[in-house]
Amino acid sequence: MILYLINLRKSAAQVELDQFFKGFEHRQHAFQKITKSAFFQARKQLSHTAFMALNQVVMKGFYERFDGYRKWNGFRLCAIDGSKIRLPDEEDIVREFGAHKGKPNQSDCPMGLASVYFDVLNHIAIDSSINHTNASERNCAALHLEHARKDDLVIYDRGYNAFWLYAMHTTRNLAFCMRAKVNRGLEFKRFVESGERQAVITLHPNKKSVQQCEEKALQADPIQLRLIRVDLPGEVEVLITNLMDEATYDVDQFKSLYHLRWGIEENYKRLKQWAELENFSGKSALSVKQDFYAKIVSTNLTALMALAAQKQVRSNTNEHRRTYQVNFAQALSKMKHTLVALIHRSAIGVTEFLLQTIEYIALTVEAVRDGRSYERRLSTTKNKRHYFGYKRAL
Repeated sequence: MILYLINLRKSAAQVELDQFFKGFEHRQHAFQKITKSAFFQARKQLSHTAFMALNQVVMKGFYERFDGYRKWNGFRLCAIDGSKIRLPDEEDIVREFGAHKGKPNQSDCPMGLASVYFDVLNHIAIDSSINHTNASERNCAALHLEHARKDDLVIYDRGYNAFWLYAMHTTRNLAFCMRAKVNRGLEFKRFVESGERQAVITLHPNKKSVQQCEEKALQADPIQLRLIRVDLPGEVEVLITNLMDEATYDVDQFKSLYHLRWGIEENYKRLKQWAELENFSGKSALSVKQDFYAKIVSTNLTALMALAAQKQVRSNTNEHRRTYQVNFAQALSKMKHTLVALIHRSAIGVTEFLLQTIEYIALTVEAVRDGRSYERRLSTTKNKRHYFGYKRAL
C-alpha cells in the first residue's frame, strides 16, 4: 500500500494498480491483481502518519550520512511558506478542511492549507503539513520549527511577522530572516524614510503580543533585531533578522539571501504541476492526507536522486559555457515505477540499478540562466481541477 501510494500516482485507479503490480511482480504485461474497490477498502486501515514518519527517516538518513549538502555561510538554509490546495468537493473533506466562500453566483470551494519547511539549497521538504483552510500559517511554522536544528537559518515572507515568532527564534537560538510589512509598523516606516541601509532596533511587545507569548510559554522581553534595506525597481523592501554580526553578515549579502526563498515557491510548482498534488485518489479526508504526505516523500526521494545525478551533470558539462542542472520535471517522470523498483529490489544488484538510474536522470538537463525575471501575471480564472470521473487513462 505504501509503495503504491508513493509511486507518483496520477492516472485512473485501476490503471495505476494494474501497472504497479506489473512492475512489482516483474510481469511482461499488465494484469489485474486487485480491484480498485479492494484498494479503497484496504487504504482505510493505513494511517497517513506512516508517510510522515517515513519522510523523517529519509531526512535523518540524508543529513546524517551525507555531509556534502549545500549550505549558506555554514547554515542549513530553509524557508517556510504556505499555499492553498484545492480539494475534492466531498462532505467528509469539507468537514475536515473547510471551504472558501464563493461569490453570490458561485459555490463554495473546498480547500486546505499546505505548509512546508523546505531546504532551499538542496530542494527537499524537511517537514510538511496539510491543515484546515483557515489555519494560521504562523502556528504551522511553529510546529515546523520542532524539526529545526541549531545551524538552521529560516527565511520567511512578510505574512509571518509576529513578535511571538521572533521570540520563539530567540528562545531557541535559531537564526531567521523575514520580510517586514513596511506599512504595519512605525519602526519600519521610519527606517525606510531615513534612507539608511541598515539599523538596529529594539522591539517591545504590546499587550496582545505579551498574551501570545504567555500562551506559547515564551518570554515577552524586548528583542533587539536588525533591519536591512533592499532597493528594488519601484519599491523598497525591508528585511528583519537576528543575524546581528555586521562583519560576518554584510548588508550586501541579504538581497541574494532573501532571493533564495524563491526555492520554496518552485517547490509548490513541482508539487502542484509536475507531481499533480491536487489530483487526489480518493474522496475522504484520510485519502487526501495519504496522497499529500505520500507525494512529499516521492518528491523528496526524487530530489535526492537528482542531487546525486547533478554530480554527473557537472562532470559531463564542465567544459560548457553555461551551467547545467537536472531537469526536475523529467526526473519525476523517470522515477515513476523506478522508485518502487529501487525500494522493492533485493540487496543483490541494487547498487548497479541505482547507478544506472542516476545516469539516466543525468541525461536530461537544462541550462541555468541567472538574472532572468518575468512579470508575475495573476489569472482571474480558476485553476485546473482533477475530476474523478475524468482521470487520465494513461
